[in-house]
Amino acid sequence: MNPFEHGMVAASGLHSVMSRETAKRETRVVQGREYPFFYNPMWGHLGDRMSTTAGSYYYENAEHVNYFWNLFDQVLIRPELAIRFDSSDLKIVTAIGEGSLVRTDGRPDKNRFSDHLPVVFDLEF
Repeated sequence: MNPFEHGMVAASGLHSVMSRETAKRETRVVQGREYPFFYNPMWGHLGDRMSTTAGSYYYENAEHVNYFWNLFDQVLIRPELAIRFDSSDLKIVTAIGEGSLVRTDGRPDKNRFSDHLPVVFDLEF
């Protein structure tokens, strides 16, 4: 799922939010029931602002709605651990050593490696 899909953001799903500040609340009550939050820092990697790619998976189809870049590979963190997480330590990997995992157009090189780019992150303990 992408970060914005129902199963990711719904209280009855993973209940992940894009804002560390919102996640700090830890829970919210929906229709009388309390649901815990996850913090999803991957939102910042959707689009080309944070990375050399605009996601971790590229898919183009002949439909009217096509996102092209997707973030099916995600990191979800409970709010109590989010204080140990530095967003600059989360990366979509596009190269390993001198070897590029992407083609010249920036898309994952699925013929040589994989159609998904790996995600790496650090948590301080």
